[in-house]
Amino acid sequence: MNKKILTIILLLLCAVVAAVPATAAKKSLTFSMETEIPVLDPQKSNAAPSFTVISHVFENLVRRVEGKTIPGAAESWETSEDGRTITFHLRDSKWSDGQPVTAADFEYSIKRLLDPNTAAEYAFAAYYIAGAEEYNLGKADVSAVGIKAVDDKTLVINLKEPTPYFVSFLGHGSFAPSRRDLVEKYGAAYATDADKAAYNGPFILKEWRHEETKILEKNPGYWNADAIKLDKAEIMVIYDTATALNLFESGEFDIVDVPSNLFKQYQDQGTAKLFLNGALDWMKFNLRDNPAKPWLANKNFRLAVGWAIDRESYTLVSTKGLYMPALRFVLPIVQGVGSEYGKEYPLDFYAPKGDAAKAKEFLAKALDELKIKASDITMEYLIQDQEETRLMAETLQQQLQNVLGINVKIKLVTRMQRQQLEADGEFDTVYSGWMPDYDDPMSYEEIWVSTSSHNSAKYSSEAYDRFVQGAMVEKDAGKRMDMIFAAEKQILEDAPLVPLQLRRKAWMTAPGLKGFGRPLIGAEYDFAFAYFE
Repeated sequence: MNKKILTIILLLLCAVVAAVPATAAKKSLTFSMETEIPVLDPQKSNAAPSFTVISHVFENLVRRVEGKTIPGAAESWETSEDGRTITFHLRDSKWSDGQPVTAADFEYSIKRLLDPNTAAEYAFAAYYIAGAEEYNLGKADVSAVGIKAVDDKTLVINLKEPTPYFVSFLGHGSFAPSRRDLVEKYGAAYATDADKAAYNGPFILKEWRHEETKILEKNPGYWNADAIKLDKAEIMVIYDTATALNLFESGEFDIVDVPSNLFKQYQDQGTAKLFLNGALDWMKFNLRDNPAKPWLANKNFRLAVGWAIDRESYTLVSTKGLYMPALRFVLPIVQGVGSEYGKEYPLDFYAPKGDAAKAKEFLAKALDELKIKASDITMEYLIQDQEETRLMAETLQQQLQNVLGINVKIKLVTRMQRQQLEADGEFDTVYSGWMPDYDDPMSYEEIWVSTSSHNSAKYSSEAYDRFVQGAMVEKDAGKRMDMIFAAEKQILEDAPLVPLQLRRKAWMTAPGLKGFGRPLIGAEYDFAFAYFE
């Protein structure tokens, strides 16, 4: 072939190749949650699914990313020499309707969190602020709360005592800003639909079809919009884990949690990843006065239940070994003084396989105190109606009936119903638990003090309160952690709860997905800075 012709052909081929655009990186993310969220009101939300969405459509003063606290709506802050005053300097940023985000938005929102009329379960989260607890409990006026917008860009928070982790705690969803004018406009309907709120986060909630899907679109007015690579995220509600897995396998979902009965299969294939998601589950007892069921308020009965559980068999049968036995109250991997709390303060309060003989000893004491027989005892266990949790309840029911000879009835409801019944105190025992809101054992312990808005069990112990409240103000890190450990042992001995399991998750992601996080703190997922290669 003539060299000139060959050269022309090659040049034409190169031109054709150059004209074909490279495959564009995917810009949308699709996955599902196992439950619908009732509301996206930051001050009224109380569960990880809600806080997952909140963390993506709202921007707090700070943001938590991969365990680190980074600037959010506040571009900087400084703490006074005595550790009690924190001054935040807000950056220029806007709400999705174009209004500026101001320090007054945050002052209003945190005071709204504390307002007794809000009835926020997370009100206790702000108790570190001077005057906050007194206001929330109706013992002081709102003017006593130590938070003030000095001007549009300056917010000052005064704490009761130096609290080094408080700034990181401000990344929690309950501290996200709410616009006062919109709260007053929509009232109880605020943030119950996509168009009933304004947003200042990386994404805007564009569509919310309840019980079906939520569509989040990139917020072009977000102060850090250049760092947001996704244009859209669609979060569907899929109650059945097998259905979600099938949608992932067919390429329709980008992330999926692997059902416990299949995790070994996917783990062996090398496709499933494992992680502790921070959740520690327990059976919570209702300690309210109940003449019809006095055994619930009997400590020896509750300890009998705790010791009757073979947690190794329970987790193996109900989750195929995906979850791990929980033998204590505080998640061991949260931060201690210099390393993990569980390494510095080891504790196995319960035995992995339980102890039937010890359980019967505690039961005998309870029966003698109550003047009844074991067969007289009926205990209802409230749990959400899902395949995995049904199996958990049935396994626990069988163990307790076999060891203790009591009657255990299972009450299955939706997750939203369980949360409401638990909050209202309408249960005998309930499948409950906690994920830490910040990286410290106090995140578990403060919710059980007698004045906590989250203490639906109505547990009250002067000793426990004294240890926790002492730890809240103790400046010496070692002494503080000693108090925290004393509080943990106290609550285990009082047994308003019995620990069940540490939740370990198996999950998979689509090829090329990067920057998608599974936080230990607060939300279930973090995709703010996710992208596809």
